[in-house]
Amino acid sequence: MLDLVNLPSSFVKSLNYFNEQLMIDWGLSSRNHLPLSLFVIEIDEFSSFTETYGQSKAGNCLHAVASALNATLRRQSDFIAQLGMHRFMFLANDMNFKQAEQFAKKCHLAIANLEIPHESSPISELVTISIGHATCTPESNNCKGPQAFLTTANKHLNRAIKAGANCSKTALKFTY
Repeated sequence: MLDLVNLPSSFVKSLNYFNEQLMIDWGLSSRNHLPLSLFVIEIDEFSSFTETYGQSKAGNCLHAVASALNATLRRQSDFIAQLGMHRFMFLANDMNFKQAEQFAKKCHLAIANLEIPHESSPISELVTISIGHATCTPESNNCKGPQAFLTTANKHLNRAIKAGANCSKTALKFTY
């Protein structure tokens, strides 16, 4: 089994750290009437990658994907949190819906540019990611709290995976 602790802590933070930051950013966005965006990113077909290439190459793949995602971040204070073996989360304050869509495209391009072979994937010959994201302004009527925000982003990730993966899903209307 891969040891997630081996991913560089300089850019991959723990889930606990992420939850603390979510509460801080939620409060700041609410007070300042700014949008907040959340991205949940999964490496597509990662279990088949691990079976095909082994634990060592899977660890290298995780590191490369985390590094590429880290390179897409906008600010020095931005970070990626690892959620499970092959899932990452990113939180961006003051990023509106349109900017979030552009950021998701940038993440897909960063992973495509890695050109990591994935011969056992039914999706692509290369490693790909699926992204679910949500954007809201915390004090608005359609934004029902941090837990609902997380739930919505995860629902959109599941929609992306069900749509065939290697894509991003979101919706302008924020629903739970």
